[in-house]
Amino acid sequence: MGSVTILYYTSNQEDEDFERKVQLNILKYYQGLPIISVSQKPIHFGDKNICVGEVGASGYNMFRQVLIGCEAATTDFILSTESDCLYPPDYFEFVPPKLDVCYRTSNLYVMPDRRPYFFSKKEGATHAQIVGRKYYINRLKELFGDGPKWSIEEKNFPKERHRKEDVFDKIEHYEMKNPVVQIKTHRGMRYYTSSDRTPIHNIEFWGNGKELRKAYL
Repeated sequence: MGSVTILYYTSNQEDEDFERKVQLNILKYYQGLPIISVSQKPIHFGDKNICVGEVGASGYNMFRQVLIGCEAATTDFILSTESDCLYPPDYFEFVPPKLDVCYRTSNLYVMPDRRPYFFSKKEGATHAQIVGRKYYINRLKELFGDGPKWSIEEKNFPKERHRKEDVFDKIEHYEMKNPVVQIKTHRGMRYYTSSDRTPIHNIEFWGNGKELRKAYL
């Protein structure tokens, strides 16, 4: 079984009270795994916080923050956590069998901005994945190439630079009993995300969408 570091990255655009609740949710279930946070403002979260400065919110900058966090870690795997996502206990339990594949959970839901229900996103996303650390580092370095350290222009990196929709060529999906939930807000980089648009009002573990939104927002 490989070792795992939780990587928490944020552009600090979300409401501070909301983001703190997200952090407390991680601390409730993280099972003592090491945590590295990479932020654009100093935060007190994890075993180590790396503040990169207010470089702006973009896909390019997000992955640069991820790369910095990966290089600061020493474990076999990196488990992603983001500032607008809620993670159940079983998210912190899965350890992949391979170091050179991106593993994403297919049990993922999105709560759209200002809406009290969920959409299913079975194709997964970067905020609900675990990846071999060295593999992640090599892929990001390859995609960044000789580009600038920071850029606010490339919202959909690496698509703008490489005509690729995703960082990884090798992606496998795994099942969990309980879902990860992303709560979209008007403060995030995107109000919307690609997903099934069938409203779901109650989901496993998290319960009713209206009550969940009330508890966190």
